[in-house]
Amino acid sequence: MKKIWIAWEKHRRTTELATAFDVAKLFQLEVEASRPIRYLSLLYRTLRIILRERPDLIIVQNPSIVLSVFMVTLGKLLVPHVVIDAHNAGIIPFPSKYNSLLPLYGMIQKWADLTIVTNEGLAKVVHANGGRPFVLEDRIPQFNGVERIALKGKHNLVFVCTFEEDEPYEEVIRAARFIDPSIHLYVTGKYQKASPTIIAQAPDNVAFTGFLSDQEYANLLYSCDAIIDLTLLEDCLVCGAYEAVALGKPLVLTNTPALRSYFYHGAVYTENTAEKIAQAIRSVVENKKVLQEEIAILRSQLKSAWEEKRQDLLRILEQLVAKRKN
Repeated sequence: MKKIWIAWEKHRRTTELATAFDVAKLFQLEVEASRPIRYLSLLYRTLRIILRERPDLIIVQNPSIVLSVFMVTLGKLLVPHVVIDAHNAGIIPFPSKYNSLLPLYGMIQKWADLTIVTNEGLAKVVHANGGRPFVLEDRIPQFNGVERIALKGKHNLVFVCTFEEDEPYEEVIRAARFIDPSIHLYVTGKYQKASPTIIAQAPDNVAFTGFLSDQEYANLLYSCDAIIDLTLLEDCLVCGAYEAVALGKPLVLTNTPALRSYFYHGAVYTENTAEKIAQAIRSVVENKKVLQEEIAILRSQLKSAWEEKRQDLLRILEQLVAKRKN
Protein backbone atom coordinates (compact mmCIF):
# COMPACT_ATOMS: atom_id res chain seq x y z
CA MET A 1 0.00 0.00 0.00
CA LYS A 2 1.43 3.34 -1.06
CA LYS A 3 0.52 6.18 1.32
CA ILE A 4 1.35 9.84 0.79
CA TRP A 5 0.64 12.86 3.02
CA ILE A 6 -0.20 16.33 1.73
CA ALA A 7 -0.28 19.52 3.80
CA TRP A 8 -0.38 23.18 2.89
CA GLU A 9 1.45 24.31 6.01
CA LYS A 10 4.16 22.89 8.24
CA HIS A 11 3.17 21.39 11.57
CA ARG A 12 5.02 19.15 14.03
CA ARG A 13 2.07 16.74 14.33
CA THR A 14 2.09 16.15 10.59
CA THR A 15 5.82 15.47 10.50
CA GLU A 16 5.65 13.10 13.47
CA LEU A 17 2.64 11.15 12.18
CA ALA A 18 3.97 10.90 8.64
CA THR A 19 7.06 9.18 10.04
CA ALA A 20 4.99 6.95 12.33
CA PHE A 21 2.67 5.92 9.49
CA ASP A 22 5.59 5.13 7.18
CA VAL A 23 4.19 7.22 4.34
CA ALA A 24 6.01 6.98 1.03
CA LYS A 25 6.32 10.75 0.81
CA LEU A 26 5.31 13.82 2.82
CA PHE A 27 4.49 16.88 0.74
CA GLN A 28 4.36 20.13 2.74
CA LEU A 29 3.51 22.72 0.12
CA GLU A 30 3.83 26.43 0.78
CA VAL A 31 3.29 29.39 -1.53
CA GLU A 32 3.71 33.06 -0.63
CA ALA A 33 1.19 34.99 -2.73
CA SER A 34 -2.23 36.61 -2.61
CA ARG A 35 -4.99 34.22 -1.56
CA PRO A 36 -6.46 33.47 -5.04
CA ILE A 37 -3.04 32.90 -6.62
CA ARG A 38 -1.87 30.88 -3.62
CA TYR A 39 -4.87 28.53 -3.74
CA LEU A 40 -4.68 28.05 -7.51
CA SER A 41 -0.97 27.30 -7.33
CA LEU A 42 -1.37 24.87 -4.42
CA LEU A 43 -4.32 23.07 -6.05
CA TYR A 44 -2.36 22.67 -9.28
CA ARG A 45 0.71 21.34 -7.47
CA THR A 46 -1.44 18.98 -5.38
CA LEU A 47 -3.17 17.51 -8.43
CA ARG A 48 0.17 16.99 -10.16
CA ILE A 49 1.49 15.11 -7.13
CA ILE A 50 -1.53 12.81 -7.07
CA LEU A 51 -1.33 12.04 -10.79
CA ARG A 52 2.41 11.42 -10.55
CA GLU A 53 2.47 9.36 -7.37
CA ARG A 54 -0.78 7.41 -7.89
CA PRO A 55 -1.11 6.44 -4.22
CA ASP A 56 -3.55 3.96 -2.75
CA LEU A 57 -4.26 6.30 0.16
CA ILE A 58 -3.81 10.03 0.73
CA ILE A 59 -3.67 11.60 4.19
CA VAL A 60 -4.46 15.31 4.29
CA GLN A 61 -3.83 17.87 7.01
CA ASN A 62 -6.87 19.98 7.89
CA PRO A 63 -6.51 22.99 8.04
CA SER A 64 -6.45 23.78 5.13
CA ILE A 65 -10.20 23.65 4.59
CA VAL A 66 -9.70 24.34 0.87
CA LEU A 67 -7.30 21.41 0.53
CA SER A 68 -9.66 19.14 2.48
CA VAL A 69 -12.71 20.02 0.35
CA PHE A 70 -10.67 19.48 -2.80
CA MET A 71 -9.41 16.10 -1.64
CA VAL A 72 -12.67 14.60 -0.39
CA THR A 73 -14.34 15.73 -3.63
CA LEU A 74 -11.54 14.15 -5.62
CA GLY A 75 -11.88 11.03 -3.49
CA LYS A 76 -15.42 10.61 -4.79
CA LEU A 77 -14.11 10.55 -8.35
CA LEU A 78 -10.75 8.77 -8.17
CA VAL A 79 -9.51 5.53 -6.62
CA PRO A 80 -7.36 6.75 -3.68
CA HIS A 81 -8.86 6.74 -0.23
CA VAL A 82 -8.76 10.07 1.58
CA VAL A 83 -8.03 10.29 5.29
CA ILE A 84 -8.20 13.66 7.04
CA ASP A 85 -5.95 14.44 9.99
CA ALA A 86 -8.06 17.18 11.53
CA HIS A 87 -6.66 19.68 13.98
CA ASN A 88 -9.17 21.49 16.21
CA ALA A 89 -9.74 24.25 13.66
CA GLY A 90 -10.47 21.55 11.09
CA ILE A 91 -13.42 20.27 13.11
CA ILE A 92 -14.88 23.38 14.72
CA PRO A 93 -14.41 26.84 13.15
CA PHE A 94 -12.35 29.29 15.20
CA PRO A 95 -12.99 32.12 15.68
CA SER A 96 -16.76 31.85 15.66
CA LYS A 97 -17.10 34.33 12.78
CA TYR A 98 -16.42 31.34 10.52
CA ASN A 99 -19.46 29.40 11.78
CA SER A 100 -21.13 29.96 8.41
CA LEU A 101 -18.71 27.32 7.12
CA LEU A 102 -20.08 24.60 9.42
CA PRO A 103 -21.96 22.79 6.61
CA LEU A 104 -18.66 22.61 4.69
CA TYR A 105 -16.89 21.20 7.74
CA GLY A 106 -19.61 18.59 8.07
CA MET A 107 -19.31 17.64 4.41
CA ILE A 108 -15.55 17.07 4.75
CA GLN A 109 -16.09 14.80 7.76
CA LYS A 110 -18.88 12.86 6.05
CA TRP A 111 -17.07 12.36 2.74
CA ALA A 112 -13.66 11.44 4.14
CA ASP A 113 -13.01 7.71 4.54
CA LEU A 114 -11.66 8.42 8.02
CA THR A 115 -11.07 11.52 10.16
CA ILE A 116 -8.26 11.41 12.71
CA VAL A 117 -8.82 13.66 15.74
CA THR A 118 -7.00 14.20 19.04
CA ASN A 119 -9.77 13.55 21.57
CA GLU A 120 -13.23 12.10 22.16
CA GLY A 121 -14.96 15.48 22.15
CA LEU A 122 -13.92 16.09 18.56
CA ALA A 123 -14.71 12.47 17.65
CA LYS A 124 -18.31 13.03 18.75
CA VAL A 125 -18.58 16.00 16.36
CA VAL A 126 -17.31 13.91 13.45
CA HIS A 127 -19.69 11.08 14.29
CA ALA A 128 -22.65 13.48 14.54
CA ASN A 129 -21.81 14.75 11.05
CA GLY A 130 -21.96 11.23 9.63
CA GLY A 131 -18.20 10.70 9.54
CA ARG A 132 -15.94 7.98 10.85
CA PRO A 133 -13.54 9.26 13.55
CA PHE A 134 -10.39 7.77 15.01
CA VAL A 135 -8.79 9.27 18.11
CA LEU A 136 -5.01 9.59 17.99
CA GLU A 137 -3.31 12.21 20.10
CA ASP A 138 -0.02 13.84 19.09
CA ARG A 139 3.08 11.71 19.37
CA ILE A 140 5.28 12.68 22.32
CA PRO A 141 8.06 14.63 20.57
CA GLN A 142 11.74 13.93 20.89
CA PHE A 143 14.16 16.78 21.54
CA ASN A 144 17.79 16.20 20.56
CA GLY A 145 20.79 18.33 21.38
CA VAL A 146 19.06 20.61 23.88
CA GLU A 147 21.27 22.80 26.04
CA ARG A 148 20.64 24.42 29.40
CA ILE A 149 20.62 28.21 29.34
CA ALA A 150 20.74 30.74 32.18
CA LEU A 151 17.37 32.17 33.24
CA LYS A 152 16.73 35.11 35.53
CA GLY A 153 14.47 33.86 38.29
CA LYS A 154 14.88 31.65 41.31
CA HIS A 155 12.06 29.69 39.70
CA ASN A 156 11.35 30.00 35.99
CA LEU A 157 8.21 29.03 34.09
CA VAL A 158 7.60 29.21 30.35
CA PHE A 159 4.17 30.22 29.08
CA VAL A 160 3.81 28.68 25.62
CA CYS A 161 1.96 31.38 23.69
CA THR A 162 1.25 32.53 20.15
CA PHE A 163 -0.90 35.53 21.14
CA GLU A 164 -3.98 34.13 19.43
CA GLU A 165 -7.60 34.59 20.46
CA ASP A 166 -7.85 31.15 22.08
CA GLU A 167 -5.10 31.93 24.62
CA PRO A 168 -5.75 33.87 27.87
CA TYR A 169 -2.37 35.59 27.70
CA GLU A 170 -3.59 38.81 29.31
CA GLU A 171 -4.63 36.85 32.40
CA VAL A 172 -1.24 35.10 32.56
CA ILE A 173 0.59 38.44 32.42
CA ARG A 174 -1.69 39.81 35.13
CA ALA A 175 -1.07 36.68 37.24
CA ALA A 176 2.62 37.60 37.48
CA ARG A 177 1.62 40.45 39.81
CA PHE A 178 0.18 37.97 42.32
CA ILE A 179 3.22 35.72 42.64
CA ASP A 180 6.58 36.16 44.34
CA PRO A 181 8.88 38.39 42.20
CA SER A 182 11.54 35.66 42.33
CA ILE A 183 9.28 33.55 40.07
CA HIS A 184 9.86 34.62 36.48
CA LEU A 185 7.55 33.97 33.55
CA TYR A 186 8.96 33.66 30.03
CA VAL A 187 6.28 34.26 27.40
CA THR A 188 7.01 32.86 23.95
CA GLY A 189 5.59 34.02 20.63
CA LYS A 190 5.34 37.20 18.61
CA TYR A 191 4.24 39.59 21.32
CA GLN A 192 3.87 42.35 18.71
CA LYS A 193 0.42 40.88 17.99
CA ALA A 194 -0.75 41.93 21.47
CA SER A 195 -1.70 45.41 22.59
CA PRO A 196 1.44 47.52 23.17
CA THR A 197 -0.09 48.67 26.47
CA ILE A 198 -0.31 45.09 27.77
CA ILE A 199 3.34 44.49 26.94
CA ALA A 200 4.57 47.82 28.31
CA GLN A 201 2.72 47.41 31.61
CA ALA A 202 3.83 43.84 32.27
CA PRO A 203 5.57 43.40 35.65
CA ASP A 204 9.33 42.99 35.86
CA ASN A 205 9.13 39.22 36.38
CA VAL A 206 7.66 38.74 32.88
CA ALA A 207 10.00 38.38 29.90
CA PHE A 208 8.76 38.29 26.29
CA THR A 209 11.01 36.10 24.15
CA GLY A 210 9.64 37.07 20.75
CA PHE A 211 10.03 34.58 17.92
CA LEU A 212 12.48 31.77 18.73
CA SER A 213 14.15 29.27 16.45
CA ASP A 214 13.31 25.62 17.11
CA GLN A 215 16.63 25.16 18.92
CA GLU A 216 16.21 28.30 21.04
CA TYR A 217 12.68 27.26 21.92
CA ALA A 218 13.76 23.75 22.92
CA ASN A 219 16.61 25.13 25.04
CA LEU A 220 14.23 27.46 26.86
CA LEU A 221 11.78 24.67 27.67
CA TYR A 222 14.63 22.40 28.77
CA SER A 223 15.99 25.06 31.14
CA CYS A 224 12.78 26.06 32.92
CA ASP A 225 11.16 24.57 36.03
CA ALA A 226 7.65 24.17 34.61
CA ILE A 227 5.57 24.91 31.52
CA ILE A 228 2.27 26.77 31.28
CA ASP A 229 -0.07 26.19 28.33
CA LEU A 230 -3.64 27.44 28.58
CA THR A 231 -6.58 27.50 26.19
CA LEU A 232 -10.08 28.92 25.91
CA LEU A 233 -11.18 25.91 23.85
CA GLU A 234 -12.85 22.92 25.48
CA ASP A 235 -11.60 20.13 23.22
CA CYS A 236 -8.00 21.15 22.70
CA LEU A 237 -4.89 19.20 23.67
CA VAL A 238 -2.29 21.96 23.69
CA CYS A 239 1.10 21.41 22.03
CA GLY A 240 3.05 22.72 25.01
CA ALA A 241 1.71 19.90 27.16
CA TYR A 242 3.19 17.25 24.86
CA GLU A 243 6.49 19.14 24.88
CA ALA A 244 6.49 19.32 28.68
CA VAL A 245 5.92 15.57 28.93
CA ALA A 246 8.78 14.94 26.52
CA LEU A 247 11.15 17.07 28.61
CA GLY A 248 9.91 15.92 32.01
CA LYS A 249 8.57 19.33 33.04
CA PRO A 250 5.59 19.87 35.38
CA LEU A 251 2.58 21.57 33.83
CA VAL A 252 0.01 24.27 34.45
CA LEU A 253 -3.02 23.54 32.26
CA THR A 254 -6.53 24.86 31.81
CA ASN A 255 -9.05 22.82 33.76
CA THR A 256 -10.92 21.20 30.86
CA PRO A 257 -12.06 17.56 30.67
CA ALA A 258 -9.94 16.97 27.56
CA LEU A 259 -6.72 18.13 29.22
CA ARG A 260 -7.41 16.50 32.58
CA SER A 261 -8.21 13.13 31.04
CA TYR A 262 -5.07 12.92 28.89
CA PHE A 263 -2.47 14.75 30.96
CA TYR A 264 -3.59 13.11 34.18
CA HIS A 265 -0.24 13.19 36.03
CA GLY A 266 2.30 15.91 36.68
CA ALA A 267 -0.04 18.85 36.13
CA VAL A 268 -1.81 21.56 38.10
CA TYR A 269 -5.11 22.61 36.55
CA THR A 270 -6.52 26.12 36.67
CA GLU A 271 -9.35 28.36 35.57
CA ASN A 272 -8.31 31.08 33.13
CA THR A 273 -8.30 33.98 35.60
CA ALA A 274 -5.24 35.84 36.87
CA GLU A 275 -5.85 34.91 40.51
CA LYS A 276 -6.37 31.21 39.79
CA ILE A 277 -3.39 31.08 37.43
CA ALA A 278 -1.18 32.67 40.09
CA GLN A 279 -2.40 30.08 42.60
CA ALA A 280 -1.54 27.28 40.15
CA ILE A 281 1.92 28.74 39.55
CA ARG A 282 2.62 28.79 43.28
CA SER A 283 1.39 25.20 43.55
CA VAL A 284 3.57 23.90 40.73
CA VAL A 285 6.65 25.58 42.23
CA GLU A 286 5.95 24.19 45.71
CA ASN A 287 5.31 20.65 44.42
CA LYS A 288 7.92 20.58 41.65
CA LYS A 289 9.70 17.36 42.68
CA VAL A 290 6.54 15.29 43.05
CA LEU A 291 5.16 16.60 39.76
CA GLN A 292 8.43 15.77 37.98
CA GLU A 293 8.15 12.17 39.17
CA GLU A 294 4.55 12.01 37.97
CA ILE A 295 5.47 13.42 34.54
CA ALA A 296 8.10 10.71 34.09
CA ILE A 297 5.46 8.05 34.77
CA LEU A 298 2.99 9.78 32.46
CA ARG A 299 5.51 9.90 29.62
CA SER A 300 6.03 6.15 29.74
CA GLN A 301 2.30 5.44 29.88
CA LEU A 302 1.39 7.82 27.05
CA LYS A 303 4.09 6.46 24.75
CA SER A 304 2.90 2.89 25.28
CA ALA A 305 -0.78 3.74 24.76
CA TRP A 306 0.00 5.84 21.68
CA GLU A 307 1.90 2.99 20.04
CA GLU A 308 -1.08 0.67 20.52
CA LYS A 309 -3.38 3.22 18.88
CA ARG A 310 -0.94 3.67 16.02
CA GLN A 311 -1.00 -0.06 15.32
CA ASP A 312 -4.81 -0.08 15.42
CA LEU A 313 -4.95 2.81 12.96
CA LEU A 314 -2.50 1.18 10.56
CA ARG A 315 -4.70 -1.93 10.50
CA ILE A 316 -7.74 0.21 9.68
CA LEU A 317 -5.89 1.92 6.83
CA GLU A 318 -4.86 -1.47 5.43
CA GLN A 319 -8.47 -2.63 5.59
CA LEU A 320 -9.69 0.48 3.75
CA VAL A 321 -7.39 -0.17 0.81
CA ALA A 322 -8.01 -3.92 0.78
CA LYS A 323 -11.77 -3.35 0.71
CA ARG A 324 -11.51 -1.08 -2.32
CA LYS A 325 -9.29 -3.53 -4.19
CA ASN A 326 -11.75 -6.37 -3.53
